[in-house]
Amino acid sequence: MPVQCYDIFFSGKTVEGADPAAVKQELARIFNTRSEQLEYLFSGSSVKVKSGVDQETAIKYRVAFRNAGALVEIQSADPVADAPRPAAAAAPPVERQSKEKMTLLPPRSGSLIDCAPAVTPAPLPDISGLSLANPGAVLDETPPPAPRGIDTNGLELAPANSGTLEDCQIKREAAELPDISRLAIVEDDDLPPYPSRPET
Repeated sequence: MPVQCYDIFFSGKTVEGADPAAVKQELARIFNTRSEQLEYLFSGSSVKVKSGVDQETAIKYRVAFRNAGALVEIQSADPVADAPRPAAAAAPPVERQSKEKMTLLPPRSGSLIDCAPAVTPAPLPDISGLSLANPGAVLDETPPPAPRGIDTNGLELAPANSGTLEDCQIKREAAELPDISRLAIVEDDDLPPYPSRPET
């Protein structure tokens, strides 16, 4: 079964209230082309900007143009129109699909649920052989590790409120003091007068 394809057309229509110059500039940025090369898209005639794309790609183009402030028309395309036919004397007629025209709904209306790809739910696993354990049951029956043989015979507990932690303190060397022998304290009488602020 052939995959449904779509053609995308643009005739220069913009979203209501959008600035055509700003729309051209945004389209030029999105498609990495100069604004002058987009002038023919705004001539008023319908121009095919993309052909033979799947539904997901068509939706991406519609969203990209919409974000730029432009409106496109998406029409269903014939997926076998351009396919090469075998050289046979009596080839069966190919039933062409109808060119159903897709229109854009007004802003903030409608839904895109019909454009969402169909999702087949995954089958649920068989859990008939599982059961719920009673509260407090041990789920992990891995044996505990063997105890470590740490010799504590040489240790003793000091009496309460005795001993210090000085032996645990990290010793840091004192920073070297700078030479301040050239500095001197100036008396208040030797200081120059503080300039007074001008009266306003």
